[in-house]
Amino acid sequence: MRFERRQKERRQPGLNMSSLPDLIFTVLFFFMIVTTMRSVPQKVRFQMPQGTELSKYKKQPNTLYLFIGKPVSKANGKEVDSIMVQAGDQFVSLENLPARITNMKSELLLDEQEDVTVMLKIDENVPMDMVTKVKQALRKAGALKVHYSARMKKTTSKEGEKTH
Repeated sequence: MRFERRQKERRQPGLNMSSLPDLIFTVLFFFMIVTTMRSVPQKVRFQMPQGTELSKYKKQPNTLYLFIGKPVSKANGKEVDSIMVQAGDQFVSLENLPARITNMKSELLLDEQEDVTVMLKIDENVPMDMVTKVKQALRKAGALKVHYSARMKKTTSKEGEKTH
């Protein structure tokens, strides 16, 4: 008895696409979690002051940012020399700052509203008088935890070595 092989056309099996949607959604969720969007456009020009005794601030969701300095763009075609306060994405006067801070606090979760931290990013040329007025407005709003943003000052020792 003789066995004959049948001449079948051998085809390569098709690609299994059943797990492709799972893979796509996994990658999508990964990028949604990892990506951070800049939530506040900066409208104030500032150069951070320098300091020697600094500590790194751990970013928290209950942090409100205030920028104090001269505006980046021209207003009504005229150069603005006055110092402005930016709370969130808009300029705020000192009189309206407590109401704006209260409004920003109300946008947070209830757990985070009690322990709000205000991060002040202030131009090094802003007079301390303006900073004091901002701090008084923050007290009226009940935001008592204030941090200042600065960069490390590079000092030189007598031997000429740079330390920081």
